[in-house]
Amino acid sequence: MSKVTLLIQASNGVPVLALARDGAIRFDSSEVESLAGSREYRLMLETGLTEIGATLKEIARIGCDIGPGGLGVTRTAAAFANGLGFTLGIPVVALPAFALLGAEAFDGHTPVALLRRAGRPYVHFGIFRDGALIHYKHCLEEDALKQLENLDKYNLAGNVPVEGAAPPKTNTAKMATLLSLVDAAPKPAANARAYPIVEVLS
Repeated sequence: MSKVTLLIQASNGVPVLALARDGAIRFDSSEVESLAGSREYRLMLETGLTEIGATLKEIARIGCDIGPGGLGVTRTAAAFANGLGFTLGIPVVALPAFALLGAEAFDGHTPVALLRRAGRPYVHFGIFRDGALIHYKHCLEEDALKQLENLDKYNLAGNVPVEGAAPPKTNTAKMATLLSLVDAAPKPAANARAYPIVEVLS
């Protein structure tokens, strides 16, 4: 049997766990009614392994969303991923949430402006362009909005609406998008771990 990739996304506040094999998502906890919104990672993982007929030892790597976003839920997800990675002796690939959201919302040519709430009056602000996250900053919301004025056109993603712009396209990425970023990442060391992006308080 081919190896399994475990994927975890949580920074939008709603944890989702997926399992991939042979280049495709085989299990997605968000599609299981009893697991939707669950924070029981062990239960989600056990359910997924049973559904795809795999064992814990078949997991070869873990991809984990590291935010920015909901701090508590992101830290919990990373702690689970890191603990499992340490136990199994496998790497954890850190996936910045704004790279995920940018890839999800990118239409191939229009930049994506990324905005997520932080501790008021701050926001997490990023710009995704040409297939890459080119800017990230934890800043005042008014400063982020001023920077957006420099963009002639953009699509919006995250959970902060902008006056005069279309509503955010998404605040979550499909699990297939997580898989694609894990596949594209350089091969990590076996002891690679995920460290959440946290707010800089001043």
